[in-house]
Amino acid sequence: MMRFVLSSLALLSLTGCHILFPEDPREGSELSADCPTRVAGLLGPASQFANYTEEMGVPTFTFDITKMAFEDMQRLMVDGSDDTAGNRAMTSTNETSTAVDVFMRTPVDEKGAFFTGRDPALYRVRGGLQPKSTMIATGCARQQEGMRLIMIDVGAVPANQEAKTDNTETPPESESQ
Repeated sequence: MMRFVLSSLALLSLTGCHILFPEDPREGSELSADCPTRVAGLLGPASQFANYTEEMGVPTFTFDITKMAFEDMQRLMVDGSDDTAGNRAMTSTNETSTAVDVFMRTPVDEKGAFFTGRDPALYRVRGGLQPKSTMIATGCARQQEGMRLIMIDVGAVPANQEAKTDNTETPPESESQ
């Protein structure tokens, strides 16, 4: 009888493991249809993305790469990538949350910057000039296995880019200089 009780208890505890230890949503691949919905929920009404009112902008995408394979992470690193940005942030403080805040305020370029060695590991990269309406889809398209788009910050159109966009197809209600 005691064996039966112990066996039943063990079996019941195994079936409840997913309740106690849910699967990390950052692992594996995310369906392309799921990403925009998830990201739109993350970028709530108080986010910088939601409060950006211009039609065009330059996005900075932030990805959580904690669950990304090391080999895949190395492929993200290109000549000129800032793979020490996170280390510099951590040397200024011993609090991971403070270091992440510093890293998130650090400007990045098209080559990207990395915050690694802690959870979360982050990758930030600036995108090209584009309509705000396409930024979530662009960020989702850049995702790879083990990485999740978690934030989009939008910068204003640089002055030298503004002149270029005035010569292209733009709506008549855009400001002219």
